[in-house]
Amino acid sequence: MSFALNLDKDLCIGCGICSESCAFGAITMSDFPEINEDSCRLCGSCVQACAAGALKINKEQPKDSAADNSKGIWVWAEVENGQLAPVSIELLGKAVELSENLAQPVEAVLIGDGVSGLADDLIAYGADCVHVVDSPLMADFIDENYTKVFERLIRQNRPAILLMGATLLGRGLSARLASVLHTGLTADCTELEIDKETKLLRQIRPAFGGNLMATIINPAHRPQMASVRPGIMRPAVKDDSRRGRVVRYDCDESMNDARVRLIETLSSEVKHSSLSNSKIIVAIGRGVKTRKCADEISAWAKSIGASVAGSRAAVEMGLVDASVQVGQTGHTVAPDLYVAIGISGQIQHTAGIVGAKKIMAINTDRQAPIFSVADYGWNISAEEALARLVDITSVKA
Repeated sequence: MSFALNLDKDLCIGCGICSESCAFGAITMSDFPEINEDSCRLCGSCVQACAAGALKINKEQPKDSAADNSKGIWVWAEVENGQLAPVSIELLGKAVELSENLAQPVEAVLIGDGVSGLADDLIAYGADCVHVVDSPLMADFIDENYTKVFERLIRQNRPAILLMGATLLGRGLSARLASVLHTGLTADCTELEIDKETKLLRQIRPAFGGNLMATIINPAHRPQMASVRPGIMRPAVKDDSRRGRVVRYDCDESMNDARVRLIETLSSEVKHSSLSNSKIIVAIGRGVKTRKCADEISAWAKSIGASVAGSRAAVEMGLVDASVQVGQTGHTVAPDLYVAIGISGQIQHTAGIVGAKKIMAINTDRQAPIFSVADYGWNISAEEALARLVDITSVKA
């Protein structure tokens, strides 16, 4: 397939303005402009700068042949402190579900130093094949290096789908990969499914400030890339009896970007980091109204072993700390029980609790959207509810 940015040499006057306008250094001048396809971002600045109209971007690109030849649902197996990151196990669970509708294998990509031992775990969690790059050169996570390795694996194997965690590391890596592979990326998906007719990946996520849910597809380019926040998907169930393939790859100095090196890693204790692992979360919203009531709810939550969280409105009112905000611009959680006290339930908030097994809503407004997603609803004020909950838990204690 020809590249989307095309030069008409009959119109080109060799002025070099296109090269000067390119912020990515993708155009060099000889007799005519020469375009580096790997560096070009198809931003269109050169097209706008060309007074002769010699550069054009073909917006109606023919379907990428890779779409017909691609195969496999890939999951990036992110590693944290020598262990598989929880989001990787969650994505494997979703990949197995997608494979049932697509009839394609589930494959994991494992990159790092001393990580080969995790391949068996990935197979136990649902991977049919694990691509392993185990090298001292990959000991430190450096975006540039991991991107080069990942790009090579993808170009060799041509997967149809690539799923990555929308983590601190995954966000940057997924964006770089989408750029160098000239494919699309849907970030922060809340749901993934296979279209029954087209067999394309339907990538669903909140859009326009969370006011609607957008369904995005990528019909022409591969892989179809999506990132998912931790806590959204149901984790895969481990089955140690499963068997699969492990494919190992060498890593040489060409994969190491000499311009970038890790100088130091600084770690600090983060308060309220237990939200992602909490079985019970009690969340405070605008309807709580006073700091006194919020403090009393927090005390009750701690007495029953629950974590305290809050909506964006509660954070803005000073009822809870910003570090425990739940929703589209905060944490995504998946507790066994989520108790929403005084939370209206706008989509910006509910996008962060789609993984909760049970939701209990307490609100004075019978029409509050939270009741449409809750398993249990209690039409009562926060103060009244708290008094009764304290009595109930005190009796049981």
